Amino acid sequence: MPALDPLLDDLFAGRHGALRAEFDGWLRGSRRFAAFAETYRGKIRAKLRHAQDADGLRDVRAELEVAALLLGEERFAIEYEKYAAAKQRGPDFTVTFKTHTPFNVEVRRLRAAETDADPEARAARLVYVLVDKVKQMPPSFVNLLWLSAEGQIAEADVPAAATTLRQLAERKADDFFTRRGYESAADFLRAYGRLSGVVWRWTGQPAVWLNPITRHKAPPELVAAIRRLSI
Repeated sequence: MPALDPLLDDLFAGRHGALRAEFDGWLRGSRRFAAFAETYRGKIRAKLRHAQDADGLRDVRAELEVAALLLGEERFAIEYEKYAAAKQRGPDFTVTFKTHTPFNVEVRRLRAAETDADPEARAARLVYVLVDKVKQMPPSFVNLLWLSAEGQIAEADVPAAATTLRQLAERKADDFFTRRGYESAADFLRAYGRLSGVVWRWTGQPAVWLNPITRHKAPPELVAAIRRLSI
C-alpha cells in the first residue's frame, strides 16, 4: 500500500477537509482503492483542484465513492475515464468482471432537489437524466448508468421514468428528442438500446433496474455482485 499521508496531502493540498476525511477512510479500508488512488493520482488531484464550487466537489465525490464501492469487490478491476484518454466522450469507468467481462459505468449525482419531491415529479426529473446520459453510452458494450443520490429514490421511480421515455419514443415524439440533441425519436431509441441498466444508491446497497430492450444484457452474476456492494 502506498504511503497514505503524503498521497492525501498531494491530492487535497490542505483543502476539502470533510471529503479528505472520507477519502482517508476509503484508502485505509481497501488496499485496492489505495492502489487506484495512486494510479490515478494526477487525474484525481486535477478534479479536486478544478472543482468550481460545492456542487462540483460533490460530483467528484460521487465518482470516487463509486470507485471505492466497485473496488470492494475483488472480481472488479476498473479504469478511470478510459474514453477521455482516447479523446472520446464516454462513461467514467470501464470495469472488468472476473478478468473477462467488460462493462462501462457512467456516474451521475442526483442532487437533493432532484429527489426531494413526490414520486411523479421524481420520475419526471429522471426522464431528463436518462435522455441526457444515454448519449454517452458506447455501442457493443454492457453500459450501466449509476445514480448517486443525495435523497431517496423509490424502487418504482427509475422504471417509471424509463417507461415514460420509451412511450415518448414509440409515439414518435420527435420534438421532445430533437430539443435534447437527437435527430429523432428513432435516433433516441437506437441510443437507448445501448443502455443495459441503471444502478442507484442512496444509503445501503445499490438497487439495479435492467433495460428490457437493451442489445447487451448485463450477466446475472455481474448484477448480483453489484447489488451486494458496500463500503
